[in-house]
Amino acid sequence: MPAISSKPSLQDAGDDAAPVSLGSLELQTAAYDAECVKLEDLVAALESDLEKVKRQHIVTLKRQAGVVANREAELSSSIERAGGLFIRPRTLTINGIKIGFISSVGSIVWDDDAQVVALIKRLRPEEAATLIRTTEVPNKNALKSFDAAELKKIGCHIEGAGDQVVLKRVAGDVEKLVNNLIAKLVAAITAEEKKA
Repeated sequence: MPAISSKPSLQDAGDDAAPVSLGSLELQTAAYDAECVKLEDLVAALESDLEKVKRQHIVTLKRQAGVVANREAELSSSIERAGGLFIRPRTLTINGIKIGFISSVGSIVWDDDAQVVALIKRLRPEEAATLIRTTEVPNKNALKSFDAAELKKIGCHIEGAGDQVVLKRVAGDVEKLVNNLIAKLVAAITAEEKKA
């Protein structure tokens, strides 16, 4: 059953409602402003508390992040050395961690924009407008149609092509956990507000 309010809503105000004066609007705006200031103070207090909590935990978090990074590097190195274990299937999920190899098309890279532009203009002048952006930077998307030999001729090479190590936590990451906790907190606050 909906709560019964003793305050009339704007929809309830009929022709017999008292006219609103500038003085009453001034009082209402002052009350509104005071409530906004209270809200800003609460937000500031929350942010201050969050900073205190962050300072309390940051050293431990950084240390643990370093431990996780080291474990990831060790695991990644072991996966690279164990390529024969990932022929079919190419990936496995062990202890909630997806490991193995995936195929990657790689990305086109070059050392010197001006050199690649000059070589494209010299070797492929009819396609220069497509292969070179108007900012005189090689167009990676257009260069993707070239094979490795053609790329080499214009001063480019493919980096990161072939098998790449996969190391992905299937169960989710910290951000998902935090977002779920925040969603639960918001739901709990909303439920409490509805009870009140």
